[in-house]
Amino acid sequence: MQNNIRTQIQNIRPELPVSMIQLPDGHSMNDMWLNYGTSGITDMLQNPVKEKTVATLEILSDYKISFKGKTGTFYVIGSLPMDLGNLRLTIQIVPNDSQKRLRVKIDLFDFTSVENQCRELSEKHGFDSTLLEADLLQFTDLLEDYRENLFNAEMNPVTDHYSEKELTPQASEKAVQFLSKPKLFENIDKLLGQSGIVGEEENRILMFTLASSYKMPNPLHGLVQGSSGEGKSHLINAIANCMPQEDVMNMTRITSKSLYHYKNKELINKFIVIQDFDGLDEDAQFAFREMQSNKLLTSSTVVKDMLGNTTGKMKKVEAHFASLTATTKAEVYYDNMSRSVVLGVDESLEQTLRIIDAQNKKNAGISNTVREQEARQLLRNCMRVLKSYEVVNPFADKLMLPLEAKMLRRLNAHFQNFVAQITILNQYQRKMDDKRRLIATEEDVRKAVEIFFSSIIIKVDELDKSTRQFFEKLKGYVRNQTNGTTHRFTTREIRQELNISKTSAFKYMQTLQELEYIQAVEGSPNKGFKYVISYWDNLEKMKAKIKEDLSRQLDQLKTT
Repeated sequence: MQNNIRTQIQNIRPELPVSMIQLPDGHSMNDMWLNYGTSGITDMLQNPVKEKTVATLEILSDYKISFKGKTGTFYVIGSLPMDLGNLRLTIQIVPNDSQKRLRVKIDLFDFTSVENQCRELSEKHGFDSTLLEADLLQFTDLLEDYRENLFNAEMNPVTDHYSEKELTPQASEKAVQFLSKPKLFENIDKLLGQSGIVGEEENRILMFTLASSYKMPNPLHGLVQGSSGEGKSHLINAIANCMPQEDVMNMTRITSKSLYHYKNKELINKFIVIQDFDGLDEDAQFAFREMQSNKLLTSSTVVKDMLGNTTGKMKKVEAHFASLTATTKAEVYYDNMSRSVVLGVDESLEQTLRIIDAQNKKNAGISNTVREQEARQLLRNCMRVLKSYEVVNPFADKLMLPLEAKMLRRLNAHFQNFVAQITILNQYQRKMDDKRRLIATEEDVRKAVEIFFSSIIIKVDELDKSTRQFFEKLKGYVRNQTNGTTHRFTTREIRQELNISKTSAFKYMQTLQELEYIQAVEGSPNKGFKYVISYWDNLEKMKAKIKEDLSRQLDQLKTT
């Protein structure tokens, strides 16, 4: 108890010295004050109990560990063996009464060897054999504890220190109160804005909901698509910072075989962030897809048994995680797109100006970093107090997504799981059935449609989000020309007008040409081509039609 209080005080004010006062038996501070007054308390404070010093190891490096004993200072030279049944070491001993260095090889687990070594050192160098033996036995205990801690950290890499430090009883109560308030998603969106996410109002609440599903029955996955340098990684990292850090796995690259070698629980209830999907080769993509779909990865390998015979063995890696992945070329990863909710970053000029303004304020010291950290902390604690529940949605068969959407079967599964996640986030405001399943409400379905709508449009649209934004700007530019919709344009003209790179312009023009949205009408490969827009689609009209259809279906939920 005393050590816990001491630790808490030192965590709050590490610069303050902490002494312990022992009260007489049967007395409290109150009756000490009443019986002895100021002078008695002062006298007691001036005579604190002398505390025993506790011997500890000093880890100088991975290859040198020191211990201060009664007979001298002991150093382990070289690496500590990780075989728990072996503690054979090279030890350097520096006696207290000299600076002479004595080097011995000793097996600290062999008591006879320790006794013989102590006797020999006593005879040759004048050590007290009994004290030296006591030092070596204490050194052995400390090394054994240290090695076991290393072993446990290696075998069970679950870091709970974030949770223990951040989720205090008061923080837990505050998180539950936040989740119990009305208009939960509006409040979450405000916190996401306060946490430092600039703009991206459509995407940030959608991505947060996807990420929050990582320890729920049906985890969701997001694929963020956009041009290079438009803030994809910044966005997914900002969402990752709002998740409990002990559950986040942030990966830049995954090798082809690494996913097959995780231990059983290492990928359970995790939130995985992949900075660029290009960092995965074909084999790693296949393994990642299998984990997303089946929550399991199995491989048949060859091993040798205890008798040296070669035999086959099935290795199994269980996985239960949500993920956010960034890529510049979502269309290349078609199989992965079908398993993920696809999002596109906002590449508009307005968003660029918002980001620049936020960057300038941060560098000028105007932005409130304390407020940002508090917002992230509250969102992390909200994730920690949420419990995993099955969800039943009585409206699941009463809402139909647009038939024009690509990969409709999987899109519908994503949408139903998204509705369930909305309900889980609202769990402190929802009822349960007799099987202890949360019951989704009409409000949950409406909120899911509102947040998920942009992803539905991406699945309906033939163009990916980046190409769509380029095409809408291109149409706006052409309409404003003298010839109107018949205006002929070159790639360079568009590149300079829309202020985009040559690589991006070439990619967009090639995609639009392949899909027959534009066509070359004059020119040659040597002199360059002039193009016209051959297909004037109306995205806003399509959006309005889909929204009207979904709204009509939602209105019918009231009458059922």
